[in-house]
Amino acid sequence: MKKVIIALMVLGVCGTSVFAGEMQKEGSLLLGYAMPGGDVGDTVDGGIAFGFDYDGYKLNDMWSIGGTFLYTSSPEKTIDSVDYTLSTWGLTPYAKYSKEIDLGGKKATVFGLAGLGLYGVTAEATAGSVSVEASDSEFGFNLGGGIMFPMGDKMKLGADLRYHLVASDLSYFIPAVKFTYSF
Repeated sequence: MKKVIIALMVLGVCGTSVFAGEMQKEGSLLLGYAMPGGDVGDTVDGGIAFGFDYDGYKLNDMWSIGGTFLYTSSPEKTIDSVDYTLSTWGLTPYAKYSKEIDLGGKKATVFGLAGLGLYGVTAEATAGSVSVEASDSEFGFNLGGGIMFPMGDKMKLGADLRYHLVASDLSYFIPAVKFTYSF
């Protein structure tokens, strides 16, 4: 069943010309700080967040369909002589709304997005020479938004803010810098 759902998610990210009108071909690189929340957030500290966005199809002037690959990693944290680490990856297709605005003669693009996706979580606890690792896959959702400023005809730089609910006891709030290139 998971393979069927993953195949449908990949189809949603990549799409075909049957589902949309115009290829957008816009890729983005995100670099930010993942602040974990929920019960797991009490055990681990925040860490680096790294991601790729791809806006594949433009449905109209304001709506597009795309997807994100996200990776987060927390530094080791010691509690009562036990070292904890946590890493997460996510593949999340999304619908994105964007609108160009005028900021006193300067153009900018504001956007918001929402999506559902598959997240993989790997947690490791080490006490002395004993190490325990656990992995799990979860379905979750993400919400986000931000603002992008043009740096030329094909490039934009801006700020991105995301909330990822990975599991019932794990979520991430991720402020990030985003660089976008249009093909």
